[in-house]
Amino acid sequence: MRSNYRRLGEYIQPVVGRNNDLQEIPLVGLSISKKFIPSIANTIGTDMTTYRTIYRNQFAYGPVTSRNGEKITIALFDDYDKALISQAYIPFEVSDTQKLMPEYLMMWFRRPEFDRYARFKSHGSAREIFAWEDMCDTQLPIPSIEKQREIVNEYNTIQDRIRLNEQLIQKLEETAQAIYREWFEEGIDEKWEENQ
Repeated sequence: MRSNYRRLGEYIQPVVGRNNDLQEIPLVGLSISKKFIPSIANTIGTDMTTYRTIYRNQFAYGPVTSRNGEKITIALFDDYDKALISQAYIPFEVSDTQKLMPEYLMMWFRRPEFDRYARFKSHGSAREIFAWEDMCDTQLPIPSIEKQREIVNEYNTIQDRIRLNEQLIQKLEETAQAIYREWFEEGIDEKWEENQ
């Protein structure tokens, strides 16, 4: 069963780009929901050359795990072509996308099993760290690129259906609230006026 498991370090490499030319690009952070979010950091007077540049289809993660409860902050960047992230995050990329799809890898990172593994492997006394070496030592199943595409496509289809159902639920909830107001709140007001 585990014969197709591989060491992740064979497929990923760190990204070391810095903001040396002080580009005017978005500053983003990471959330424990495994997404990039706009940063709310006050950067007035901050040396922005220390910030890292991240590009589309690259990853970043926060190695400090002791502040995040049961989750590790990690995400695949696909919001813009490039952005800035804090030097507190470790950016990396898939070294050969013909062997490992970034989307497939992100599916693995979303699994609760990965969060448990990362928390278990974290070490330190004051702050627990899931170091780059620990990330590289992670074992995961890496099927053929064709199978990865199939899995990612099926996953995306399910996610699209979930989003559509959530939108439908929201519309139904709004409709139910409108009917409630019409029947009960507005109806009560009309009866009150009739009785006056």
